[in-house]
Amino acid sequence: MSGRLQVLGIGPESEALYRQVLRAPGLPLTTYASRLGFADYEAERALEQLRARRLVRSNDLGELQADHPRASLERVLSAEEAKLATRRQDLARLRDAIDQFAADHRVGQSTGDLHAPARERVDDDALTSVHEHLAASTDGPIRIAHEQVGPGPDELPAVRQLLEAGREQRALYRTDVLPEQAAVVDAWARLGEQQRLTATLPSAFVCFGGEVALASTEWGRSGGDHVVLRDPMVVSAFVELFDRLWGAAAPVQPVSGADQQLVELMRQGLKDEAIARLLGISLRTVRRRVASLMDDHQVSTRFQLALRLAERRDGGPASPV
Repeated sequence: MSGRLQVLGIGPESEALYRQVLRAPGLPLTTYASRLGFADYEAERALEQLRARRLVRSNDLGELQADHPRASLERVLSAEEAKLATRRQDLARLRDAIDQFAADHRVGQSTGDLHAPARERVDDDALTSVHEHLAASTDGPIRIAHEQVGPGPDELPAVRQLLEAGREQRALYRTDVLPEQAAVVDAWARLGEQQRLTATLPSAFVCFGGEVALASTEWGRSGGDHVVLRDPMVVSAFVELFDRLWGAAAPVQPVSGADQQLVELMRQGLKDEAIARLLGISLRTVRRRVASLMDDHQVSTRFQLALRLAERRDGGPASPV
């Protein structure tokens, strides 16, 4: 139980003293200090923290008393919760003001260098947190062009939650680095990420909806920092580039059999709800993965999808059922 009062700025020595006063009230500080093995200055410092929160008081004889903790701690907690509510209101007002600051920034861009796009440089060590922030603050599909091994869902928990809630994510992987990415690709596939393979990519970049792009400062080369681009024309160009590459790319075949397992459960006649429970994923993820597979394999029904995957698995045309 030790350390519970640290959230109030009360250290472990003060908490130990507080518990002693609760158990044996009406003694002088020197007695409590002796019981706790505190030096005089340690006991005085511990008492000051408790007095500041009005948890302990002393009478004219120097004897320490404490009110019932349910009353005194409830009072302190109520005061702290009121501060927290005020803080939340202040932060909400600041969030509402972001658009105003953004408008000021646009004015500055328009009166400055007309050829300089709106951009924010991102250091490598901040890349993951920026990626998560951009995903959480935008809508629409997330489009990712991977050049090297990318972070997995455990490294991007906010993005993982978005996909579990139904956010669409499409990813292009280079065929020559796919073997290194097998585990990562499969982990994202389980969350419903739509995946395709391409022999080459011009550079690594991410588009978050149609609002913002995240790209390498070393176009076409690995290494270097990254830059956040918000200029609408630049972002639209990145989205157009990705969609063209996506249209020419090939579907990623199941890496660990996750999609084959899904299809097998479908062939057994299980409904989507039961499949979601068995695979430990959301119903929305099941439906999104099925729709993605149908699109990737260019079929229009689930039955056709099962035949197509069986054909690829067996290495030849599937027998008609």
